[in-house]
Amino acid sequence: MSAAEAKPRALGSSASPKRILIVDDNAELRRGFCRMLRNAGHQLTEAINGAEAAAFAKAQRFDLVVSDVHMPDMSGVELLKLIHESDPDVPVLLISGEPDLDSALKAVEYGATEYLAKPVQLDKFRTSVARALELGEQREQAKLALQAQSGTRPRSLLDPEADLEGALLGERYRVGALLGSGGMGSVYEAVRDDAGRAPVALKVLHPSLASDTDALRRFKREAYTVANLDHPNIVRILDFQNPPEEPAFLVMERLHGGTLGDALRQGRRFSVEEVARIAVQVLAALEAAHAAQVVHRDLKPDNVFLATSDGQAEVAKLLDFGVAKLIDNPLDEKLTQTGMVMGTPAYMAPEQARGAAADARSDIYAVGCLVFEALSGQPPFSADNYNALLYEIQASPPPSLQMLRPDVDAILVSLVEKAMSRDMEARFQSAQEMSDGIALWALSHVKLLARRRSTSRPPQ
Repeated sequence: MSAAEAKPRALGSSASPKRILIVDDNAELRRGFCRMLRNAGHQLTEAINGAEAAAFAKAQRFDLVVSDVHMPDMSGVELLKLIHESDPDVPVLLISGEPDLDSALKAVEYGATEYLAKPVQLDKFRTSVARALELGEQREQAKLALQAQSGTRPRSLLDPEADLEGALLGERYRVGALLGSGGMGSVYEAVRDDAGRAPVALKVLHPSLASDTDALRRFKREAYTVANLDHPNIVRILDFQNPPEEPAFLVMERLHGGTLGDALRQGRRFSVEEVARIAVQVLAALEAAHAAQVVHRDLKPDNVFLATSDGQAEVAKLLDFGVAKLIDNPLDEKLTQTGMVMGTPAYMAPEQARGAAADARSDIYAVGCLVFEALSGQPPFSADNYNALLYEIQASPPPSLQMLRPDVDAILVSLVEKAMSRDMEARFQSAQEMSDGIALWALSHVKLLARRRSTSRPPQ
């Protein structure tokens, strides 16, 4: 091999971004290393001490660990030993501001890739990182070659044909049965192997989208968007992971019950009181989302889960913020551009159907569609094909709810019609406003029922 062939590759020339853990109690140095490596395209995790780094290393596998030697709680050498006890193939670079023979010998004994002295020249650091990453790749390729020779090499979890049931994702989530699939991913039941087999649900990005940068970014954004909302009527997101050689996935609370869509397909007939209760809970979820400047944009029966628990009344939980839009966020425009038709056609507001910008009132329109379908048993619009459906939404009024469900009183019908107005300015202008309208209707409805009961009683 020539000297040119032996030279390590440039810092950012690796085939894919590498996961690198930087450990240093000096914030300025730590951020400097991170900035350099991030500019080279790598994914960085920062730890301020050895204990935090050990926790990160236990939760996921890194392609490289760069650690200071002298830290107050745990030395870099101790961290190196701890990491290599569980995975001796992870390259570890140690850097010391006060190099000494004892720590250097221990670093060699525990398998450090290199032991550098501060201040580290940038060119030297780049070369050392490139060499360490190259070594890590060589070790991984050698491991796979041995597995292939022995016939024990596992089938890649990124293979579209791979069966995930029984697989361990992220080194802690044991995958169970498939619960359902959507456009971006599939949802599985699962348990946490490291936490008393606590039940969770995993939404796993389709392997076919693993190399789609925009899809992965949207999937990750969904996890962080929903996790930050934290509302009882929005499914809770507990974790997001994108492990190497595994599909990206987000971890959700495990719910029991079924979606509103499931109930409608099974022919369930909802009372007006049940529909009003579901609508108010969905609107509460939207109010929280809109307050956080998030428009859902894909509200439909399959994205409203009716959760059951110990005989209690069903609780509506809003799912799937995969095409949600962050209002007035220029970075979001790259993922959800004006002019793109985003969402499920049958429940789109007219402005969405023509590719115009959606806002909170677009979600209000979709709530009107949900209420319409839950009461009538059919969506407000249908057509033979996608383009015809988009045209119907923009050009035609929905059929008469009163005709389809005569027992629904005129006030509730008028609320649905207001929510589904083609003119955005004529709709309810907020989720709270629509919720208040339903609450006032419910109050008058209860009084009406009470009067009917009193007049229907036989004389004493």
